[in-house]
Amino acid sequence: MILCTYNPEEVIMRSLSVSSARSKLPSLLDDVFTKHETIIISRKGKPIAQLAPIPPDTNQDEATRFPLRGISIAFAEDFDEPAPELWEALA
Repeated sequence: MILCTYNPEEVIMRSLSVSSARSKLPSLLDDVFTKHETIIISRKGKPIAQLAPIPPDTNQDEATRFPLRGISIAFAEDFDEPAPELWEALA
């Protein structure tokens, strides 16, 4: 995974039509990621969408996003057996 530094003061913005964006989407996404460009997509000259880089605080590593991943879990052999004391309490 490649992490790039992001400076909001250096925002580069350009505008494209929907048809142009459709044909160049992979390249546009690369520009958004590597150059931190914000790209405005317009239809009939009116802006309708924006491709923008995700703020750096949301680019957490996998261990931070999924802290329990990789931890082994053990179940007791009788974990799905009825608990008589609970049934008695419900009666």
